[in-house]
Amino acid sequence: MTRQKALKEQYFFTCTCPRCIKAGQYDDIKESAILEGYCCKDDSCSGFLLRDPENRGFVCQECGLLREKEEIKDIEWEVKYLIEKASICSSGNKIDASLTYKAVEKQQLELCHPFSINLMRTRETLLKIYMELQNWKEALAYCRFVIPIYERVYPRLHPLVGLQYYTCGKLEWFLGETNEAIQSLTKAVDVLRITHGTSTSFMKELLIKLEEARAEASYSLSSKDDQ
Repeated sequence: MTRQKALKEQYFFTCTCPRCIKAGQYDDIKESAILEGYCCKDDSCSGFLLRDPENRGFVCQECGLLREKEEIKDIEWEVKYLIEKASICSSGNKIDASLTYKAVEKQQLELCHPFSINLMRTRETLLKIYMELQNWKEALAYCRFVIPIYERVYPRLHPLVGLQYYTCGKLEWFLGETNEAIQSLTKAVDVLRITHGTSTSFMKELLIKLEEARAEASYSLSSKDDQ
């Protein structure tokens, strides 16, 4: 609804894309509850929550478990406090910032659905911090965390999806995970050749990296066969 309102006010048209025409329908409500809402109290349940008609809290639409408002408010307050603290840390000591954002992530995992946009943003921040700290293993872990949410939030051929796969592929290759790097770089090419074309210096560099990764994998395979 926010996007529809902005398009109407700024560009004077009503969007009728596949997502917008579903606004207010069950699928749209479910998707909004997943991306912007809360998770079930039962860790083994992947259901989404909607407000309880009696205003006691939020009810899981899969298992029926109620999550009370006071519990949600307490966790939200803690998350808000930690985010404010993390914002201060991020301008100084990156290690302290990473620890504080990890605490934010822990609280959000208790509160948010695994595909939550808020959780995604926290993990994007942790990815950036670990890249700055040159902690490549942690950076790769968070890169992999955010990709499934990117693929849910953005269209399949969105450049941010391609760039995230590109980052993932570079980290995997650097860490010696060549076969995984080939898969990630291939997915990056599939998206970015549409959004960026194939003649730009950026795309040429990406294609070269992909060919080098394939050559390395081929060489490793032939070396094993010789042995």
